[in-house]
Amino acid sequence: MRFRLNIDYPTEKFEMNRKRMEAREHFQYVDRVPVSFCVVPRFFAPILGLKYIDFFKDAETQYYWQLQFFKYRMENIPEDIWTGPGLSVAPYFDNVLDSDAFGAKTMWPENETLHSTPTIHNVEQMDQFEIPPTNSGLWGKALHWSTQMKEFIRETHLTFNGREGKVDVAHLSIGGLDPHMIAIDLVGLDFYWWMLDCPEKCHCFLDKITRGLIRQQRYFMEIDPWPRGAFGLAGDTSTILSPETFKEFCIPYDNRLYDTFGKGLRDGRGMHMCGNSTHLHSALVNDLKISSFNVFGYQVPPKVAAENLGGKMYLWGNINPMLMLNGTKSNVKDAARECLEALAPCGGFILGDGANVCPGTPIENLAALTEASEEYGNERMPK
Repeated sequence: MRFRLNIDYPTEKFEMNRKRMEAREHFQYVDRVPVSFCVVPRFFAPILGLKYIDFFKDAETQYYWQLQFFKYRMENIPEDIWTGPGLSVAPYFDNVLDSDAFGAKTMWPENETLHSTPTIHNVEQMDQFEIPPTNSGLWGKALHWSTQMKEFIRETHLTFNGREGKVDVAHLSIGGLDPHMIAIDLVGLDFYWWMLDCPEKCHCFLDKITRGLIRQQRYFMEIDPWPRGAFGLAGDTSTILSPETFKEFCIPYDNRLYDTFGKGLRDGRGMHMCGNSTHLHSALVNDLKISSFNVFGYQVPPKVAAENLGGKMYLWGNINPMLMLNGTKSNVKDAARECLEALAPCGGFILGDGANVCPGTPIENLAALTEASEEYGNERMPK
């Protein structure tokens, strides 16, 4: 075998994790609130001595390192998302997949997260923007790497404490940025001014991006036709908008994507927002009718999230990542308890970061969330 991996993970945990996650789907709990983190490859690279830029060298390199990251994560970070002896890999390009395909310039730092820089510098260029082909930029690379990774699976032997496991390649999908985020990646901060100065042209631009995303997702689904379990978007660039501007420039395009790809799915209208989204909560509930709010920004007080969103959707969050990075374990545990006190009674809650675990975060501070959940469960949940 070309790739061999044994993960030291107690297999009896799989069943309890499965029960916790399934209960959460029904806004219930088994013994405690489940815990999970938004922890991405950039977190693991320095731990395992990998120069981050090398993670993107080719499909084989990325496949190998994803397996190593999974091993470290499962053996060291206490979470409840592992529900069976299997791993799911996929081509990974941080958050630049769609923006790169649409024509933004991707920056590839040696040891930092990939990011996009604008390539549209005036309204005339935005007017002339054309929807890219389905194999454009990183869309094409993702398709090629996905095909290669499926071949690597045939040469992989995975075990969990000697028990046979399985590696799958996740279904091909667009990256999840909503049209407004992609517009900001392509234009930069000027797009905020252009929404005021030339709204019709901005609407035309957002419409093109939306049509391009729909066409690409349909293309990926034709190539890889297996059913998807959920559909979600990220709207980080929306949190500085007024509710009125959000309703005009974001909701119509997000709803087109949700209506096209989320219909009939249990969690078909997922949303992520960094930052303070409090002023948009009413629109998220009433206009977008989101089904989950995922690793939402720590700037939203837990009590406010509970009041505005609790019981209306699945919630996942929202401990301050900088506190998790720099605070003591006791500090993190206190913040976790505050989250649990406010949000656990709503049901459908996963305790986690809000949002993104910073590289260098101590493992003991991650463990503090699970300890807090266990203590809260012992105190408040019937046995």
